[in-house]
Amino acid sequence: MTASHKDTQHFFYYLKFLDRVNAAILEGLAKHGPRNLSDLAKSTCLPLTTVRFRLNRMIKYGLLSINANLNMPKLGLIKGYLVAEALLGRHDTLFKAILNTDYWKYIIRCFGKMDGYCAYFAFPYIYRNELYEYWDEASRMKIFSKYRFFWITNSKVIPPNFSWYDFEKKEWSFDWKKWIAEVLESSDILPGVLEDPADYSIMADKADLLILKELEKNGAVSLKELTNVVKITPQSIGNRYKKHIIQRNLIVDYNVDAYPYPLQVSDLCAFIIDFENERALAKFVNASNTKPFIVSYAKVIGKNSLIANTYILKMEFPNLIKSLNCLYSEGLIKDFFYVTLDPTSYKRQTMSYEYFENGRWTYDLEEKIKKLKEISKIH
Repeated sequence: MTASHKDTQHFFYYLKFLDRVNAAILEGLAKHGPRNLSDLAKSTCLPLTTVRFRLNRMIKYGLLSINANLNMPKLGLIKGYLVAEALLGRHDTLFKAILNTDYWKYIIRCFGKMDGYCAYFAFPYIYRNELYEYWDEASRMKIFSKYRFFWITNSKVIPPNFSWYDFEKKEWSFDWKKWIAEVLESSDILPGVLEDPADYSIMADKADLLILKELEKNGAVSLKELTNVVKITPQSIGNRYKKHIIQRNLIVDYNVDAYPYPLQVSDLCAFIIDFENERALAKFVNASNTKPFIVSYAKVIGKNSLIANTYILKMEFPNLIKSLNCLYSEGLIKDFFYVTLDPTSYKRQTMSYEYFENGRWTYDLEEKIKKLKEISKIH
């Protein structure tokens, strides 16, 4: 099968997938999570068999994935965000330098104002200064021409929302003026998930981390499958899930990954948006929680800045930029910067549980710098 035929087939499945029933299931899934399908069925007034069948079909055709979004500070990890521009011909060098940190979470190729890579990290809080030293050394080695790095809060993943979709006409309608008005009128109280973390105490052990990393891969993984990984009884798994993971709030929410429009006609971008104050930032995020063009966002710790990922139809992207300029004119936004992302280059891994030993995270900066020098010479 040729690539173009696969794209056409995927597009056909996508059009079938966008109906009212699937939309209701996806919106409810974000609220109830993948482990409460009975509650999901009740909330959507659908038979449990229908909910299960449709979810399995969306997963089978690659239209849906479900992953746990972990509460990193409660694992002793601080989230970081990097956008870096590679020197000409040195993109592979930059990529390997990011991999060499070990504690990366997502890496994706970026274009535009920086031609290089964007990456997210879940790094041991006690070693956060070492990562600064690592980037400084990478800069001295000319591994990138310029970069921006931030410590950020937990991410808020925006669940699928189809309020701007016409199921009869099979088309999206973007009301940008209404969104701007909503931003101006929204609550100026910052959501709890975006508050700067006050503590990074480790509230999990190695067995908890093994369960969590499996939930990061598949939020609907069964207890039996978890038993095979953690090597403890199903009863122990169940107790840990309830008493450790749920009661200690080790999961923020679940990422219901079902992009609302086909990849072929869309743009995935990363924005860094600076706001006039925290109230303005809060208004922006509170008005954007049900909008189909926002994928996720996180606040820069200690600043009134937001790292936001957007996914939008190509023909609507200019209107998004115009709207952000309008919010600048209204005195909410101070500045913004963005790069376009290549979703086909996307690489992810779970939090780096393998470097957790005897109740604490490990990191050897000297060894990492040594490897970085080797990367710089070879590539």
